[in-house]
Amino acid sequence: MKNKSLIFILLLTLFSSLTFSMAHPVTPMLIKSLGLPSFMFGVLFAAMSIGNFIGSPLWGTLSDNKGRIKFLILGALGYGLSQLGFGYVTNPLIILLFRFTGGFFVVSYLTTSMAYVSDVTTKETRVKYVTYYAASNTIGSALGSLLGGIIGNNNYKTTFLVQFIFCIILSVLVYLLLNETITPSKGKIQFKRKKNNTTTNFINKSLIPVFAVIILFFFTSTSYNSTINYYIEDVLHLSSTFIGAFLAVAGIVGFTVNLIFTPLLTKYFKEIDVFKIITLTLSLSLLLMLSCNNTLLFLCSAILFASLASIHIPLQQALVTKLSHGNYGSLMGILNSCKAVGMVTGSLTAGFIFEFGNKLPFFISAIAIALGFIILIITKPKESPEQAQQY
Repeated sequence: MKNKSLIFILLLTLFSSLTFSMAHPVTPMLIKSLGLPSFMFGVLFAAMSIGNFIGSPLWGTLSDNKGRIKFLILGALGYGLSQLGFGYVTNPLIILLFRFTGGFFVVSYLTTSMAYVSDVTTKETRVKYVTYYAASNTIGSALGSLLGGIIGNNNYKTTFLVQFIFCIILSVLVYLLLNETITPSKGKIQFKRKKNNTTTNFINKSLIPVFAVIILFFFTSTSYNSTINYYIEDVLHLSSTFIGAFLAVAGIVGFTVNLIFTPLLTKYFKEIDVFKIITLTLSLSLLLMLSCNNTLLFLCSAILFASLASIHIPLQQALVTKLSHGNYGSLMGILNSCKAVGMVTGSLTAGFIFEFGNKLPFFISAIAIALGFIILIITKPKESPEQAQQY
């Protein structure tokens, strides 16, 4: 039964990531069609990120106590309705509201689906299937970006309508294919932390600079992600179909690089050393984008950045675990909080400085991640003695 559930959740992950990524290539067209200021692309991304930040601990706790299936369905339907509103309303404030609710609901599906994978795997097989889960996400996102760009090339609203329909289909498939893994509790749900679960009990001091670098990384990657689509449409004057194809290629290249190079690098070098080098090269790839006047070279540099970023993320998770004193659930909560801080600040910064220079977000991002490299060099994070013995 668990093997069948694993196959179904991986297939649904492929379909859900395809569905959730469809609107990315046509969002710049929406902003331009409504005559919204260019900084709105950053504000829209920030609104979604705030929804993610608020919803993540809420949905995780609820699904732990009340069951997985209902929150997978709620997440898919809530996101679908939010995206329909996002694509069809014209009032900027209401658009922001729908963007917030989209982020709030989609994280219900995302956090619960990851928890479902943990439910139906064993300790011995979890790493393997989490890798498959990540691969399904990457491939689905690439295909979704391509499909969304093609569908919405002439009318962006068509993409949002199809996305809504796909969310309904996803909800039905979840209901039909997945078995519940949690026995719902009847008591009140406790959201408060236990008093003895303090930061000082489980955080190695070496984690503090790593968390700082994680904030800077997500500032950088979000600034890049929220700028690149708008830059391609507004500055390079390329179509949403091209944006979708570009995102698909970047996703596939990133997935391939991560699959091949991450295991090789961590096999022959210490993870912290690989982390430092990738952090530095992320900054260099952004500086390369700044120096490129040729469109092809600019796009190749962007794909290089996306590929390096795909290596950085699993290294973050590995280092946080390796440098900790235990209590991994609490640590992942802190990691997600760092991620949210970086996403909100990165998207807002990119949106507002784009008007002063269309490559300025890439420059600020290069400086931010270079600062992360300097932090790693100065602080020299070391794993805790307990974890050193385990590894």
